[in-house]
Amino acid sequence: MRHMTFSAAFLGAILMLGLCGCGKNSPNNVLAPSDRAQDPQPEHVVAMVNGTPLTWAEMDKRAMGFLKDDVESNHLIIPSNRLEEAKEHFRRKSVNAFVFKTVMMEEASKQGLKLTDADRREGLKALAVTLKTRNWTTNDFFLKGPMNEATMRREFEDGMIIDKLLKVNVRSALKVSDAEIAAAIKMLDATNSQKRVVLEGVRKQLLEGAPFEDVARNVSECPSAKKGGDLGEFARGKMLKAFDDVAFAQDVGTISPVFQTRFGYHVLKVTAHSPAKAATGSTPAIPETVRVSHILLKSIPVDRKRISDSILRTKYNAATEAYFRELKAKAKIECLLYKDMKF
Repeated sequence: MRHMTFSAAFLGAILMLGLCGCGKNSPNNVLAPSDRAQDPQPEHVVAMVNGTPLTWAEMDKRAMGFLKDDVESNHLIIPSNRLEEAKEHFRRKSVNAFVFKTVMMEEASKQGLKLTDADRREGLKALAVTLKTRNWTTNDFFLKGPMNEATMRREFEDGMIIDKLLKVNVRSALKVSDAEIAAAIKMLDATNSQKRVVLEGVRKQLLEGAPFEDVARNVSECPSAKKGGDLGEFARGKMLKAFDDVAFAQDVGTISPVFQTRFGYHVLKVTAHSPAKAATGSTPAIPETVRVSHILLKSIPVDRKRISDSILRTKYNAATEAYFRELKAKAKIECLLYKDMKF
C-alpha cells in the first residue's frame, strides 16, 4: 500500500468530521453566526486538549485558510448571505484539526518517534504523487496551501510524524489474506457478469426496434453517450483489436452481439463502411474505414494487486479511526466555543 503523508493521513483525517464528532444538529444554546455580537479576543481560548490551548486567532487563521483552499481548489461558491455560516463551518473544522493533531502528536512524543532524512524523502515523494490531481508540485503545496509557507512546512513535518505513528501502530499490523482476495474477485466477477446480462437485455430492445441513439444516451457509460454513441469514423488499428475485429466484420445497420474489451461490455452498430482504395499516380492510398456507434457498460478490472490495495485501504481507514478513538478517549478535550461538539 502506498505510503501516506501529510496530505493523505493528516489533512484527510482532519476533513473526516466524523472522527471528532462535530454534530449536525446544534442545541439551541449554541451561538449561530448571527447570534454572536462580536468575535472573541484573539487570545481567547476556544478549545483545550490535555491542557494545550487553541486560541481564537489560531483557530480563525486556520479556518480561513481552509475556506480559501476550498474556494480556490474545489471551486466552492459561497453566496454573500451565507459567508458567516461558511466561516463557522470551517472554524469547526479547524477545531477538529486541532484535536486530531494534538492527540496524535502527544502520542508520537510519548513513543519517542523522530523523523529521519529517509522519512522526509519518502514523504516528499509520496506527496508529489498525491498532488498530481491538483497539478501542483511539492513547492506549490508549501506556497499555495491553506496556510502560509512556514506553517505549511511545520504542518508537513507534523503530518509525517503522525504518519509514522500510524505506520508503527496501525499499518504494520494490517494484512490481506488470499481468502479475502478470492472473495473480492468472486464479487467482482458476479458484478461484471450482471453488467453483461443487462447489456444483453439492452441488445434485445435494439433488435426489437428501439432507436440506437436514444438507448445509447440513456444507457451507455461512455462519453460518446452524449452523441448517441457515435464514435466517428476510424481506420483499422485506431481502436482495441477486439473492437476492430467486430466493427470491421459487422454489416452496416446491424446490431452486434455483446462483446468484451478491457473497458467493459459493448454493443455496436456500424453506420458506414468505406472500402480501401489503392494509390494512383495522383492520389495516395485510402485505408478501409468504418463509422460506428456503440453502447458501453463498464466492467471492473479484476487485478489482484489493485484488489489487495483496495482492501488494505479500507482496513487502514477503519483501523486509523479506531486508533484515534482509543487515544481520544484517554485525553481531556474541551471545546469552550461550540458546546455541541462532542469528543
